[in-house]
Parts: sequence; C-alpha cells; structure tokens
Amino acid sequence: MPRKTTKKRTKKRNNIFAFKGQGISTGGQAEFFDRFEKLADIAGCKDACKLLNKSNRMLMYLLRIHLTQPRVDKGEPIDKKQAKVLAILFRSLREKRDIELIKGREKISIGDVYVIDCFIYFIRKEDSGLDLEAFNSAFKPLIDAYDELESPEDLLYGMYDNILAMLNVIGREMFSIKTEFVQKKHPVSGVFHIVKVKHHRPVKRSIAIEGKRRPIIQFGWPIANGGIWYFKIRSDEIKAIYKGEKKELEVYIQSHAIMRFEERTKPLSLLACRLFMANVFRNFKVAHVKDGKIFLPLYYGHVKIGYFVAAIIDEKVIIKTFLFITHRSTPEGHLLEKVSGLGKKDISYWRFDSVSSFLSNPPKEDSLIKKIMQEAGIHQLFDLKNVIALNSNQKDVDWAEVEEYIENGREERLQIPEEKYDEEYC
Repeated sequence: MPRKTTKKRTKKRNNIFAFKGQGISTGGQAEFFDRFEKLADIAGCKDACKLLNKSNRMLMYLLRIHLTQPRVDKGEPIDKKQAKVLAILFRSLREKRDIELIKGREKISIGDVYVIDCFIYFIRKEDSGLDLEAFNSAFKPLIDAYDELESPEDLLYGMYDNILAMLNVIGREMFSIKTEFVQKKHPVSGVFHIVKVKHHRPVKRSIAIEGKRRPIIQFGWPIANGGIWYFKIRSDEIKAIYKGEKKELEVYIQSHAIMRFEERTKPLSLLACRLFMANVFRNFKVAHVKDGKIFLPLYYGHVKIGYFVAAIIDEKVIIKTFLFITHRSTPEGHLLEKVSGLGKKDISYWRFDSVSSFLSNPPKEDSLIKKIMQEAGIHQLFDLKNVIALNSNQKDVDWAEVEEYIENGREERLQIPEEKYDEEYC
C-alpha cells in the first residue's frame, strides 16, 4: 500500500519564534521537560540536559506538536458512540509504550517520539544559535537512537491506519480521517495536529452469480488522508485461471463472506481479526490457486486461521466465502483428511472446524493427534491462546468498553438469517 505523505511543518514551526515576548501561554512546560529528561535518561544522557538554558527550553517547548483527539464535523453521519471509541483508541495507542528506543531499556510511545523529534528539530535549526558540536556530542546516544526509529509521522499514521482497520466494517458506511497542522496562540501556544473524521460510502455493484444477480462490495478499507484503499490482485499472480488482458483485477466481496469471517473467527477478538486481515492485504504477496478458485490466506498474529475464497467473474475477483483452515476445501483441510482419515462429519464431530477447540487443552507433544496436525500444517492453531491480544494494555484504556462495542456489532450482524445476508447486509 502506498505510504501517505504528511504535511511538512517547517514553516509552521518557524513562525513560532515570532511569538517570543508576546505573553503567550506556556502551560505544561514543566511536564514537557520532565518527559524529555526521562527520555534522555533512557538513552543514557540525562546529564546533557544541563546544556539547555531557560531560553533554549522555551524555544524548544514552543516547537512541540500537540497531538489532538479526533473531531467530528457537524453533518458527518458518525455515530456518537463510534466517535467515543475512536477517541479512546487514539489516546491509548498514541501513548502505548511499545517502541524500543534503546535495546533492553524501558520502551517509549509515539507521543515520546514526538517529544524527541521536537528536540532534534530545535538543535538542527539553522538559527538555533547553539554550540552544535557540544550538543551533538552530549546527546549522541539519544540522537543516534532517534535516527534509527521510523519517523514520528510514519508511526502516527501507521497507528491511524490500524485503528481505521479495526473499527470499520467492510460493506457498511465507513469513515476515515483527514489531518492538518494548525498553528495557535491560545489557549496554549504551539502547532496542533488536527484530526477530523470523514464519512465514506462503500462502492456497491450488482453481478450475475450462478444465474442470479447478487450485490457485491468493493473490497477495501479507509486509510488516513487517503480515502478508501482498494485491494487489487495482479493478473500474473492468478495466470493459472485468468487469461484476460488486464494487468490487475479489482477485488469485490459478498456479504456472505463478511458474515462467515465474523462467524468463523469467534471467539477471537474481532478488533484483532480485522487488524491482522488489513496487515495481510496491505502487504499481500501471493494468491494460492486451487481447483479454479483463488485462496487468500488470513492470519491471527503469526497463525494462519483460514482463507477468503474467490472466483473470477466478469473480469473481477469476487470473494464468495471465508473458510476456517481445517475445512476440507482448503489445502490444509484436504491434507488433514488425507493423513487422518477423518471425513467432513468426523471433523465436525470432533470440533476441528472451530477456533474455540484450539484455545484450550492442547494435545501432548508425542500424541498421535499432534503428529497428524503437524503433518497437515495446522498445529500452530494451538498457539492462538498465546497470541497477545490488543487488550493487554489495561492500564491505559478500558479495552472492555471498546471490545464490547465491536463485539455487539458482530452479534447483531450474525442474527441476520443466512438467506437474507445479501439483501439486508448490503
């Protein structure tokens, strides 16, 4: 997926210097420098902070970026509870400490990276008037560690894309965000990163499938500052079944497949399932073609849990269903049946077709069933219980509230009678 370009902040920050001496608010300055000194301490150069005099600190403070909560403009059809959940996730993930600044030391957050970025920008300004040799030497561990990180914008926008992937339901009314940097003097002076929530309608078509016209939805999800990103498959990846002239084919999905995905991944976190799905297709490499069908693998963490199954109809790739990995039609399911001798009814009876069966009571290492699963390539399903869920950061956010909102939506959709999937879900 193409990387988004974020707005440059140089001119905005330069103008901050014109505010000096005009009685601007400096609320939060002490907390800001406590945070910076803590980061310098993690890098092992806290004593270098003594080089920053009062004037240096003021100018550096005025260059900071305020990361704000998302706003919903009047007229945007965004549910209030959805906006609340979005704000919870923004605040939590922005301050989640999972970035390694110095190996083996305390981890830092995206917000922390922006604090370091503020310092780096300040000392590298042409008109800073600093003894650059002294600063570069004293703060070398912090500067070197920062240079090894992804840019704060890439980290922040990657977070945005992950949140959008988690909260958006493919096929329903969707939303993305639009961002900008705005310079303000009041109530606090600085550059503010403004985030506005924008509504998008899914692209729907009607197509003849097995003699009956059915609705399909273009397969994709919103990304920050980019509207909706649509997944496409290169024709050379499916040349075994596609003989047309298009270099890449648009991908569409039936509501049946969305419902099956949500149904067959229970009780795994739907938030995490959507996130892992987005990450797979953003970095999509190879489509598996078998029996004239296209199998698109899905993972939960590092564990393959199943496939979206698609066919080519009218020069489009149409995703028709989602199969759990042990289903007899998947490559692993076919091998499981072959090596175990278990038929479709047997696999259903022993509940090998359910995620929940693999979340407890793993077989012993030397057991026959463990050997069979290893031969079939499905033994990693027992690792699902060890995959770190998104709700591991309980101190920062009430993840139960977020999960409840998402899971309630899944339960409501699964109440729709199967024969009405296409009619009601689209």
